[in-house]
Amino acid sequence: MPKLTSEISKAVDSLIKGKLVAFPTETVYGLGGDATNEDAVRRIYKVKGRPTDRPLILHVPDLATVKKVVLNWTSSESKLANSFWPGPLTLVVKNGGLISKSASAGYETIALRIPSHPFALSMLELFSKTGSGIVAAPSANRFSFVSTTNAEDVEMSLQNYLDKADTIVSSNSQDECKFGLESTIVDCSNDTPTILRVGVIKQSEIESCLGKPVRISKVERKRQNFPGSSLIHYSPRTAFRMISNSEIKKDLIELCKGGKTFLWCFERPVHTHQNLIVEIAPSCSMEYGRQLYSKMNSLNREQLALILFEEPPKNEHWNAICDRLEKAENRPNTKKF
Repeated sequence: MPKLTSEISKAVDSLIKGKLVAFPTETVYGLGGDATNEDAVRRIYKVKGRPTDRPLILHVPDLATVKKVVLNWTSSESKLANSFWPGPLTLVVKNGGLISKSASAGYETIALRIPSHPFALSMLELFSKTGSGIVAAPSANRFSFVSTTNAEDVEMSLQNYLDKADTIVSSNSQDECKFGLESTIVDCSNDTPTILRVGVIKQSEIESCLGKPVRISKVERKRQNFPGSSLIHYSPRTAFRMISNSEIKKDLIELCKGGKTFLWCFERPVHTHQNLIVEIAPSCSMEYGRQLYSKMNSLNREQLALILFEEPPKNEHWNAICDRLEKAENRPNTKKF
């Protein structure tokens, strides 16, 4: 506990001084700065390499803080907040104007959530007593590449961009990102709530909470300005693609001829090759999601020619994972076969 308390104090001190903090949440690591400090928010964009027209998710400690930054808190927002906060749900709501203009990218809406991770929540609670209590934090990795779920991967991704005065919170069992996937984003700023990004909380759970259908937004090329909306995202630097079970049976050996190849699949293939490394992926979607980014980041450090992930099942439990994998293989340097 003393070490945890010390790290929380150090993180809050960095936030107060306008520095950045990479900290664990129950979803992924976030790269945080004081959302009311324009200079700090601009540094988040710079360190991450994120386009400035993409607003940042705000992390707050409680509903009292939420109502300070939101204009016209609605019944739908209240229902969702009461059901899923603290937790992996982000709500897009009307901007009350308290935060940095850069954090909202100039939009009339803001995206915010109350995290459930003990470190994140304790940090926000202390920051609310000594500062604004509002932390803008996208995922702690370079823009469009793989999100991070531990301190080592944060350092590998951002070490050339962070200052010595910035803080990376260490990883241990208490700091585990237990879900490993980003939050579900629901836009409540219009009459019809819309899921902008699929995540840990499923569409059926949101519909059950609201008592009415919600739709899932389809990303348009002209409007890719909410978190996770880029068509190319979550990508390893090594060539990556998904592969169907039938392709594993038919084409796997041919794919291995290009060099050292890694396959993450649900059952061991019948045929093998000297260039092929096989690992069995979790069959449970929750465990798969928890391991996904750490697996991708570890594979980035290997000398591989190609990374292959077997296509997951197509159902609601796997929707968020399928979304991440589909965007990961859209990178132009990813091999197409």
